[in-house]
Amino acid sequence: MKALTIAAAAVVLSFMACEGGGSAGGVPPQYQPYPPSVSVSGVGTATGIADMAVINFSINVSDKDPGEAVTQATDLAESTIDAAMELGISEEDIETIGYSIYMEEEYDYNTYEYTGENIYHLTHSFTVKVREIETAGDVLAALVQGGATTVGGINFTVSDQDELMAEARALALENARVTAEQLAQGLGVDLGDPLSVSEWVDYYGSSYDPY
Repeated sequence: MKALTIAAAAVVLSFMACEGGGSAGGVPPQYQPYPPSVSVSGVGTATGIADMAVINFSINVSDKDPGEAVTQATDLAESTIDAAMELGISEEDIETIGYSIYMEEEYDYNTYEYTGENIYHLTHSFTVKVREIETAGDVLAALVQGGATTVGGINFTVSDQDELMAEARALALENARVTAEQLAQGLGVDLGDPLSVSEWVDYYGSSYDPY
């Protein structure tokens, strides 16, 4: 069973800092363009158990006739999708992420000359979400047997990241608040209301097996 750290939040908080209710450094408030403040950053991460696999695969076809290349790619895509759906994959969980076709002038390496013919290379790329994660291997095999010519690999992730993101954000805020209070206590000042808050978020899938 894979445990993944998939969400990390970092916040920068600036708190108003006041000394004995007066202005910092004895400067009258009307001459202070910015209020005295304490700025801190906090980091929080959340870890969840992977419950979904995402497989990337492509259909690659080359032909001198562009129409034939499109037809071949369409047939292979349909057979590959059918193979996945036979294993219980929903059609909504199969998504096109790329479709491209480019022309190459045919080159004869025996004569070292171009032949005057063109070759058309077509690539149709997909992602498949496997929500029954234990079937990921079977789905991968079915995709290859169905016609997939390239498989980019399997990524394990958590299907609903909102809860993890909220947890990471709460931990980051608490981390920043504790740091600000410690700094204020050491400086002999009191913290007022937050002046500004900024957030930086990262989603990543570093994983480990806790068992």
